[in-house]
Amino acid sequence: MQFEDLGIKTKAGKQRYATTCPQCDKTRTKHQGALCLTVNDEPGNRWYKCHHCGWSGNLDVQDRYEGVRDKSRMPSKERVYTVKVRDYLKKRGISQGAAKSTGIYESQQMKDTLICFPYYMNLTLVNVKFFNMDYREGDKKPKWFQLPQDLGTRVLPLGMNLLKTHDEEGRRYAKNSLLITEGEWDMLTWKECGYNNVISVPQGAPSTKAKNFEKEFRYLQDKYVQSVLSDIDIFYLCVDDDEAGRLLRKHLSMILGKDKCRIIRYPTGYKDINEVFVGHEKKGLKPLGKKGVEECLQNASSVPIKGVIRASQVREELQILREGGFKPGLGCGIPEIDYLFTLKPKHITFITGVPGSGKSVWTRWYLVELIKHNADLGLKWAMFTPENRPVSREYAKIAQALTGMSLEKGHKYSMSDEQYRKAMNFVEKHFLIISPDKYNHEPFEGVDPKKVNTIKSIQKYLIYLKKTENIFGYVIDAWNKIEHEQPKWQAETTFISEQLDRLIDFNAYWDVHSFVIVHPRKIEMSGENYKMPSLYDIKGSSAWKEKADIGILIHRYKMKKITHKMAMGMNLDIEDMDEDEKYIVMENAPTIIRTEKIRFEELGHENRVKMEMNNYGRFTICKNSKEAKPSPTPDERIESNIFNTNKNDDDDDLPF
Repeated sequence: MQFEDLGIKTKAGKQRYATTCPQCDKTRTKHQGALCLTVNDEPGNRWYKCHHCGWSGNLDVQDRYEGVRDKSRMPSKERVYTVKVRDYLKKRGISQGAAKSTGIYESQQMKDTLICFPYYMNLTLVNVKFFNMDYREGDKKPKWFQLPQDLGTRVLPLGMNLLKTHDEEGRRYAKNSLLITEGEWDMLTWKECGYNNVISVPQGAPSTKAKNFEKEFRYLQDKYVQSVLSDIDIFYLCVDDDEAGRLLRKHLSMILGKDKCRIIRYPTGYKDINEVFVGHEKKGLKPLGKKGVEECLQNASSVPIKGVIRASQVREELQILREGGFKPGLGCGIPEIDYLFTLKPKHITFITGVPGSGKSVWTRWYLVELIKHNADLGLKWAMFTPENRPVSREYAKIAQALTGMSLEKGHKYSMSDEQYRKAMNFVEKHFLIISPDKYNHEPFEGVDPKKVNTIKSIQKYLIYLKKTENIFGYVIDAWNKIEHEQPKWQAETTFISEQLDRLIDFNAYWDVHSFVIVHPRKIEMSGENYKMPSLYDIKGSSAWKEKADIGILIHRYKMKKITHKMAMGMNLDIEDMDEDEKYIVMENAPTIIRTEKIRFEELGHENRVKMEMNNYGRFTICKNSKEAKPSPTPDERIESNIFNTNKNDDDDDLPF
């Protein structure tokens, strides 16, 4: 059969078009000649539908489903529902009118009462799904079943034939939306509330144990379904709030397009829209009625995509903040330093200072104090410190920072054998040094064996140590010792910014903190001393300050001008001295620790403190240091952080 056989005017070369309806055009008193008939002239999917009189059909299927009609159990005349069915519908909150408008009918199978859901392709019945009202748990007969496939049934969503996308004159609505439900009762709930553009998926939610879902969603590849859904602008996914329902929602949104889908969410405790409408007595859920259903639609949200996070997705974290507020990170147990900054995973700290200011020495000491103060956590740090080669030298310096004593025997302040043993136990337990070279390195995939000190290579080692040792953080000392792979065509500022983003992303993903020690560019002098640099003085890019979570400046004013009084005490004639001879190096010059950048206020404060260092790398607060607040208020106490920071003084590995 062709469209012309039905009196339909065709348009050559067009697959989808609007024309007049031969069934109702001549009888219309208004808008005669309106293009109210949609024609889809697609090979294998030739259908027509009048948006005024409802006349519709499909030329390719009209004679193929006689078997379906014969086995459908559909009565020849419309019948009134029995009391049994009416009572069940009422229990579900569904009126007879809503059920009749969907074409639902009643039938019997032996002694069982069946509620029958017909599936239409335009006006052609292509399948029927049956609900056995007399099903009991444990019965061999199914609760739900469909007509057998050998009848040539077609798997389509329920309600496809009832969708309205055009007005009676054939004009497409400006914004067509469609509600997609997981089940028939949810579909009828929306119908009961006055929403007509609603369908139910034909086979419910897929099994969560399925390995692939090709069969479960094949109906969305049906040409007829695709041609009808092409007129839909927004899909509202109304599925069960359980694992299977979420799986169904995930696949529907991927197939239909996440940008075109919206998610219907339910109040806490409710599983589906029918429960929202009529409640659930056993669960103690009150019926929220039509108003509750409409609120669910009004509060529909877009489909979550990676990179966009809603508050509902971080409820647990928000609850923690609500209960305890924004808490500082780990402290080292020295109030003046903990006031300046504390550490949390996922953050990054940049440390800078002119050469000789003690950046490496102070960082080493700080990590030792941090580990000691948080003994119960067993913190471990990975160190990339090529400036302190060989590796044994770095471990020796850590031991000295721990004890405040010399590693070498024979001195007044040398470690005893017992102290040395315990210091090495501590170092072995808490520090791991990354030190690959071209002769000794792990052949990680994707790493050039000739370039084993690149960011990519270092991060491969860090990933291994995170997985095997659960390191809390890592140190890069110093940035210029990395083999940077900057393209010749790329500006240095852009390259550094990209590399820092790479570190930040790495820290966030692997839940680690990092210290990056980096040198400043050439700093101006003030007299015989260098001026204190800022984060903006670091070589290459302003990103060093912009991307830091914590920015620390370490500085010493080591040169001191000789006064007349000092010269007399030193038996010197200051008048005969050259200008550069009038300065002496102060070996005990205090070290200034200044926090120039604190991204999150709970981590610390922008301030400074002066510290003194002994000969073996241990620091103490200068007695006359008044810059940093010495005693935090109760709200600032580091002991209130989310980690357990109880110190175990009885630990055999922590004798100092």
